Amino acid sequence: MRRRKNVFWTLWLSYLLILLIPVTISVFLYSNIKGTMVENANRSNLAMLEQVRQVVDGQMQDIDRLTIQIASHPKLQALWNLNDGERYLEYSEAVAALKTLRFGTGLIGEFYIHYRNRDMILSPTLKTDTQTYFNKISPYGGYTAEEVKEKLLTGYHFKTFWPSESAESSTMSSRNVIATATTLPLGEINNVRATLVMLIEEQHIFALLKQIEWANSASMYIVDESGRVILSTAGRSAPPDGLPTGAPASGYLSFQHNGQDMMLSYTRGVNGWQYISLIPKDVVLQRINEITNWVVTMLIVVLLIGTAAAYWMAYRSYGPIRDMVSALLNGNAERSPPESNEYEFIKSSIARNLAEREEMMHRLADHAPVVRAHFLTRLLNGQTEPSQIEQSSIDFMGLHLPHQLNCVVLVTCDDSSEFRREDSEEEWALVRFVLVNLSSGLIDGNGYVVETERNQLALLLNLADSEEEAKRLRDTMISDLKEITAERFRMQISIASSSIHPGIQGFERGYREALSALDYRIIHGVGSIIYYDQTKDIKDGYYQYPLEAEIRLANFLKGGESEQAERLLDELYELNVVSGELTSEMGKFLAIDLLSTVIKVLNALKLDGKELLQGIDPIRYIMDNTSVQEMLQKTKELCRLICSNVNGARTDQGDLLNERIKRYIGERVLDNNLSLTSIADHFGMAPQYISGFFKKQNRVNLNEYIVDSRMQVAKKLLAETNLTMMQIAQHIGYANDIGFIRVFKKLEGITPGKYREMIRGSESKNA
Repeated sequence: MRRRKNVFWTLWLSYLLILLIPVTISVFLYSNIKGTMVENANRSNLAMLEQVRQVVDGQMQDIDRLTIQIASHPKLQALWNLNDGERYLEYSEAVAALKTLRFGTGLIGEFYIHYRNRDMILSPTLKTDTQTYFNKISPYGGYTAEEVKEKLLTGYHFKTFWPSESAESSTMSSRNVIATATTLPLGEINNVRATLVMLIEEQHIFALLKQIEWANSASMYIVDESGRVILSTAGRSAPPDGLPTGAPASGYLSFQHNGQDMMLSYTRGVNGWQYISLIPKDVVLQRINEITNWVVTMLIVVLLIGTAAAYWMAYRSYGPIRDMVSALLNGNAERSPPESNEYEFIKSSIARNLAEREEMMHRLADHAPVVRAHFLTRLLNGQTEPSQIEQSSIDFMGLHLPHQLNCVVLVTCDDSSEFRREDSEEEWALVRFVLVNLSSGLIDGNGYVVETERNQLALLLNLADSEEEAKRLRDTMISDLKEITAERFRMQISIASSSIHPGIQGFERGYREALSALDYRIIHGVGSIIYYDQTKDIKDGYYQYPLEAEIRLANFLKGGESEQAERLLDELYELNVVSGELTSEMGKFLAIDLLSTVIKVLNALKLDGKELLQGIDPIRYIMDNTSVQEMLQKTKELCRLICSNVNGARTDQGDLLNERIKRYIGERVLDNNLSLTSIADHFGMAPQYISGFFKKQNRVNLNEYIVDSRMQVAKKLLAETNLTMMQIAQHIGYANDIGFIRVFKKLEGITPGKYREMIRGSESKNA
């Protein structure tokens, strides 16, 4: 099955696209906000790191000032120039001087001066030798006095710093300190007399670093110019590989460490120290990630709800389109479902419908005569209100009625047997075709012809504006039509004409008048011309059929006196129809009364009227005629049959007649002219009587007897000869083998060919 493009899915996807626009914008804005928050976090960290750097730089400047004060203090300068054995007072004054300088900065936890020539340590609280100081009073980093001297007190130093190490003192517990050393006198490289060592307590710097947000989760580093880690919160002596230890100035960047995204902020102090903050991005984004989870959840919920809402809206919007497609499909069962989307199907359907409408208009124009005929038929029957007929409708149907006066003429074909070959619908269609074309030619554009019944036409004449001229044209047309149909086409027609009426509304009235005039055909007889003006003044009168005449007719029939019965019927016709004026209704009543008398005689004699008429109902046999004269003739024929039957029942020659008929049939069974009529003519009797007599004598219909006799001959020929079916059929009186085979199969139950095979098969077995 080919995949169909459905407008519903298009609508749904369109609504989803509309939904995704704000969602996409929201995601974009959220991403930017997230990046902005990370940017702000980096800037905040860097700003706080800058604050720490500024504080530390300020403290370091204090250290520098303290160093200068110590280096330039005269009492302290005198000490590194004293010789052994000089006065102790100089030392006590120096200690007092150091004590006054000790609290100059908050970073310095402790400081002392090492005099190289005496290997002596002088601090604000004591004076002692190096071994005693580093081994007992203030051990440094687990080193021996010699190692400390090698590490800190040897060589030239100018604001040299060492990484944080643990240190002890007599007054303080163990703590981590950063040692910085400067040799004295300042600027003397070769003539170094003493070394000033200051111990910066790590916890003071940590206290500053903890002011930075997320400090508890961050790794903080202070690195000197050579890349050594002076201080670290990570508990390691070196920062991770890849940190920008040598990068100048300050800034921040993203950094990945051990597969984890890190946020790196760094800045450089005036003393060459670099301050580094390394924070896991997840820590900074923890709240953002929580918000992100909520946002994602809400987006999913919004998308689900939006998808459902878009589906509902698409389904609702698609409803009219679906209904239209269904209507288009239901309107044309041959039309296949849409293979493309419904819009294309609707578009093509509308285009197809417009084309079909255009074609229909052309067809309708071609069928305008049929439409016109239907309209005129409805107009005649009073189914159209003339006042409501629009001129556009008249123009569309091509009606042209230029004159004021109109009338209706009914033409009824009473007898066309000489024109028709058989009583088929095709033959009657030919009769109507001839009458329509002949009438249309005689009208010559002054009206229209409409078929009303199988054998009847209505002529709607639009004659003239003068009544005298209209009557003249009407009468001339009627006379010519009657003459031509009789002479050229050997048809007998009856014509009934209405009066002359003005306006299109006169057609309905004229049709009623023509029908009324046509009813008088039962009085005037077939083939007559009847004008409504001649019949409208006839007064209702009664026919004359006295009881005495009815009794006489019944007695004549019961006595088999057909001539007397026919004479009486002629007298009644002369008395009522020829000499008097009867309405059409009274003529019908007279015929019904005469038929009633005949039916009474049939019942009295216990005769079957249908049997006498070979299956025809006596009532229909008489009443189906169109005039009293025809009814009288049929009544006479029925009376002759009754009289013949009565007379036949009286004679003893019935058996002899029966044998004569059978012998006659047997002698002429192969004659194709053999029929009931030929037999009746041979014996000088009515066909109906012969038929009834033969059936009464033999309990079989005469025609069936003839057929059976012919089939007996056919069976003999089939068994004894090799004649073809056509030859056998023609031999026994059939025109062709089709009728013979049909009759043979009906009587014998098998075809002639099968019968021949069976007979010859049984003969070969017997042989």
